[in-house]
This record gives sequence, C-alpha cells and structure tokens, in this order.
Amino acid sequence: MATTLYPMVQFKKDTWELDEFDCASIFLLVGTERALLIDTGIGVGDLKAAVEKITDKPVTVVITHGHGDHLGNAWRFPEIYIHPKDRERINYDDMEHRMTYPVSMAKRMHGARPTIYQTHNLYAYDLNKDIEPADPELVKKQQIKDVVEGMEFDLGGGRIVKVYECEGHTAGQIMLLDEMTRTLFVGDGLNYNLGVQVTPVETTLRGLRKMQELSDKYDDIFNGHHDFRPVGVPLEADCLPNAIDICEEVMRGEGSYVSLPNFTHAEEGPEVYYVKDRNYVRINPALVFDKDR
Repeated sequence: MATTLYPMVQFKKDTWELDEFDCASIFLLVGTERALLIDTGIGVGDLKAAVEKITDKPVTVVITHGHGDHLGNAWRFPEIYIHPKDRERINYDDMEHRMTYPVSMAKRMHGARPTIYQTHNLYAYDLNKDIEPADPELVKKQQIKDVVEGMEFDLGGGRIVKVYECEGHTAGQIMLLDEMTRTLFVGDGLNYNLGVQVTPVETTLRGLRKMQELSDKYDDIFNGHHDFRPVGVPLEADCLPNAIDICEEVMRGEGSYVSLPNFTHAEEGPEVYYVKDRNYVRINPALVFDKDR
C-alpha cells in the first residue's frame, strides 16, 4: 500500500496544502456539504486515502492544467474536472515521468544528492514502492468533465469556488477563487519560476493581467509548487507585478536574461530565463506574439 503520510498544513479554516514531497502542492478545501481537491501531484503515494483522513465528505477533483505533475494521482478518483484544451494531455501511463520527476525535483530543491530522502528518511515514501501504476479498471470507469470560465463549485455553508480561465502556462490553465477565504489558487499560472513555452507571451500576459484585475477579490495567491515559498504561505506581493513586467519587456524586445541548468530535462541543455528581481520567466522565443498579430 502506498504511503499517505504527506507533509501538510491547515493554513486557513478548512483549507489545507498537502506537499507531495517537494514535487507539487495539492490543496483541499472543505465546505459543509463537500470538499474540493485542487490538483493531484505527480502521483507519489495514495492521495485519495490521505484526503479521506482529513474529511469524510464527498470530494470533487479539479485539475488546474494538464501537466503530469498535477494530475498523476487523479486516476484514483472516479470523477475529475479539467479544461477541454488540456484534456488531451491526460496520460496516466507515463511511469517514466512519474519516476524521474521526484528525483529531478530533489536535485533542484536540495542539490545533487536526492538519495538523502531514502538514506535519512526525510520523507515517508520510497520511489520503488509508492509510485503505483494506474489501475486500468479505475481509469476505464473514470468520468472526465469539462471545467470552464464561469463555473462554480458550491461546497456548502456559503463556500463558493469560482473558475477563471488563465491561458498561458498551458492552453487550458485555470485559476480558482475561493471567495470565503479570499484565496486565489493559480496552479502554474504564476510562480517565481514561470514557464511560458506552449502559448505566446502575449497570451500569457493577458492571463496575468486578468489575475491582477481580480485582486480586489482575494488577499492571497497560492501556486501549484511551494519551491519558492514555505508550505502554507502564499506567494509574496512582488511575484505577479514582476511577472507582468517581464512579459511586457519581452514583447518590447527588452529585458535581461540568464542561462540556468535544466533540472527536469538535462539532456536538452541549459534554459534561458528572463529575470526581474526574484522572478524568472522561461519563454519560447518563437512564441512571443499572438498569431493574428
């Protein structure tokens, strides 16, 4: 049986961040009638069983975008929501990615000795035991539903979570606004280390500005990885305006950049990041402006 011992913190009332052993951040919001699980990580451990330790309410699962490090444990749940533009990204059979990603993240987070996890038991998981292949019967029965702009998830007790599209990191990237706790969950739509490679920078900039326009509705932004913030602590106030500034500078043909190691795909060589203060934005030079420009 895969581990359920995820590091976690309840940072607001009935609101948890589960740390998937430095791989990804998973959020659980509990209302009076049901719970909402935001993302499912790369798939280390038994996330469903861990959630059931926190709440016995029915759980709705919504995926912020279709990258494997956010939907790897989704196969355990009978129903998930994902944006239709990212539906084709679902791949529960990519065991190679699920096995190598935790090692890559360990190198990035803790240097070149990820085996320290096993030898010193810093985290309660074993790569050879706790990354389980998807159960084909569960995958066959699973219902995959669309999540789009304007949808609302009613968790009961007045806790409403609203969906906003935020194309940029992927074409189907969304963000979720929990009005009760005034918290915005953005997946990988914002980070101090932001990847903008599959959509134009101009498109991403619109999503970031949309995020900024919602600022009167939230106090805190939580992204899908805590590698640039402590678990349970939101992104700091400079992250969003810096990301916007970088995108604007790239579109003007300006901005400073650095070359950094590629920790997830070392064979591809270093990556180029545009930089402002603590923010790094990785772009595809061939995708700066929208196609119709």
